Amino acid sequence: MEDDLVSIIVPVYNVEKYIKDCLNSIENQTYKNIEVILVDDGTTDKTIEIIRDEFLPDERFKLISQENMGVSAARNNGISNSNGKYIVFVDSDDWVAPDYIEYLYSLIKKYNVSISTCAHQSLPRNSTPRIIRDPKEYSISTKEYFRRLGDKELPFQLGVSPCGRMYKKKLFDHIKYPEGKLFEDSSTTYKLYLHANTTAIGEDIKYLYFQNKNSIVQKDFNRTRFQFLESEKEMKEDLEKKFPDIKESLERRYQYALMNTLAHIVISPNSEEFRKEQLQLKIEILDNFMGKLLDTKSSKKDLVGLITLRMGLPCYKIAFKIFKIFKNKK
Repeated sequence: MEDDLVSIIVPVYNVEKYIKDCLNSIENQTYKNIEVILVDDGTTDKTIEIIRDEFLPDERFKLISQENMGVSAARNNGISNSNGKYIVFVDSDDWVAPDYIEYLYSLIKKYNVSISTCAHQSLPRNSTPRIIRDPKEYSISTKEYFRRLGDKELPFQLGVSPCGRMYKKKLFDHIKYPEGKLFEDSSTTYKLYLHANTTAIGEDIKYLYFQNKNSIVQKDFNRTRFQFLESEKEMKEDLEKKFPDIKESLERRYQYALMNTLAHIVISPNSEEFRKEQLQLKIEILDNFMGKLLDTKSSKKDLVGLITLRMGLPCYKIAFKIFKIFKNKK
C-alpha cells in the first residue's frame, strides 16, 4: 500500500512539554513512506533542541524555521516545502494512533477521493480515549458533509479542523490558510471540501486533540475570538450560495458558533468589557426563539442554552459552567 509519499506538517511553537509524545507517535507510524516537516514558528523554549537531538537523526524529519507568524503561515510554509502527493497536519501538542496515516491513506484509495478524515476526540491530557466498536467507513458529498455538520449528525467531533484528515496536495494549489488570523480552520477547510466534491470518512478515532491551558480556545476572552464568528459567517454564506437547499442546516451551524462565542464571553473574568457584544449576541441567538425551540434538530444542550439565555445572561453563564464540569468528567 505504501506507494505514495505522504507529507506530515507539524507547526511548532513552545511545546517542550509535549513535543516528544507527539513526534514519537508520528515516528512510529505503520505507514513508513512519510516525510515530517516541522515548521518552527519562532520557538523560544527548548522545543527545537529536543527536535534536533531526538528526531532529526531520522532522515524523514525535516526542520524549517520562520519568524513568529502564526500557525496559518507555518502550514503554508510546510506545504510549500513538501514533496508528498498527500498532505496531513498534526498539531505539535496532540497525538496520533500508530496507523493514523495508513488508515487515512487506505480511505483515500478505497473511495478514490481527494480528502479522507478519521474520527478524533478532544480530551484532557492523560485521559483515556473512547474505543469505537465496529467503526463504519463510507464516502459522502461535500453538500451532505456540511448538512450533517449543521444538523450535528457527523460522528465523534468531526468538524472543520485541519487535523485528522489527509488531502491531495493539489487541493492547495489555489487555497492558502489566511495568515494573521486565528480560527483558520473555519476559513479554509470548507473551501478544500468544495474543490474535492466528495470525502471519505472512517469513524475510528485515530487523532487525539489534547486540551491545554495555553490553547487559543482556553484563554480569557479577547477580541481575536470574534474572528471565529467572522470565519463561520463567511463559511455559512459561501456554502448557502453553493447549496441553498441546506440553508437551515448551515444556519444551525452558525447558531452553534454564536452560542459558543457568547458562552466563552460570559465565563471570562473580563466579561464586562464585552457587555455590548453580549447583548448583541443574545438578540441574534434569541431571534425566532419559538422556531428554534421547536426545531427537532436542536440538541438538548442547544435547548438548555436557549431557555437559560431567555432567562438572562447570568442563567446562561451558570448553565455553561455546569456543562463544562460535566464534559470534563466524561
